[in-house]
Amino acid sequence: MPTWNGEPFVADALQSVLAQGYGDFELLVLDDASTDGTLDVVSGLRDARIRIHRNRRRLGLAANWNRCLELAGGEYVKLFFQDDLLAPDGLERLVVSLEAEPEACLSFGRRTFVSSGSGAVKAPGSVYSDILAVFYARPGKTVRGIDLVREALAGERDLTTNVVGEPSFVLMRREAALRASPFDTRLRQLCDWDFWLRMSRGSPMCRVDACVGTFRLHARSATSLNHARGPLYREHSRFLRNVGAAYGPLLSAGDRQRLRRLRLISSAMAFSAAIGMDRWRAAPERPDGQGV
Repeated sequence: MPTWNGEPFVADALQSVLAQGYGDFELLVLDDASTDGTLDVVSGLRDARIRIHRNRRRLGLAANWNRCLELAGGEYVKLFFQDDLLAPDGLERLVVSLEAEPEACLSFGRRTFVSSGSGAVKAPGSVYSDILAVFYARPGKTVRGIDLVREALAGERDLTTNVVGEPSFVLMRREAALRASPFDTRLRQLCDWDFWLRMSRGSPMCRVDACVGTFRLHARSATSLNHARGPLYREHSRFLRNVGAAYGPLLSAGDRQRLRRLRLISSAMAFSAAIGMDRWRAAPERPDGQGV
């Protein structure tokens, strides 16, 4: 569990993990130099499965995830967010699914969304729900990254849409995760989706068609903060570049051309957004304090 200033939520998140029916695990809490009472809450839970590590200085989200992978010692590893909730049978479902597919690199399941408080990103709407409905209606229990990339480029869905989900609802084979590591620290919102695709370049991913937990959105959640910083066009361009590097040799000439076009569009939109922001910052103010 990577943590950073999660005092209001971390106790519930920890309890949801410790209450798992599948109990054979170690819970490593890797705190990223919190300045609130996060570590006090964690230290107050007396459970032999908990091991605490604190970074001397803040690494940042993706870099702390990489540190988690380095310190984890089990055959399987899961990154569980400090503000999410794991269903009582969530871990067991993911383990069973992954063990049934020895060649798979990870397993993942559905999740529910809860949005609370002002400033929080709203829970995904009908568009994303429709995308997931189509995704889970696919035949078979596994899916390969190359198929997802090809289908997206053929126009069936937006390639930047993370259909696998967040780390809290994914269980990885540690060996496969280390081969694909590190998480790209240049990405702030798509670093998990980028990692899943790189992991599954040569191995399938297992789908668990059941809810394995709850993703909580609030004003201080990473997702809300990322979107509050403005459009993610630059990040989309970087993500698409990573996809090209990983999957380019496996794609047809037409798909590679479509991928390049998407990157150009994202780059152009990122440039336009940056110019617009610079103009807004430089705009003179009227007497009422409002920018012209």
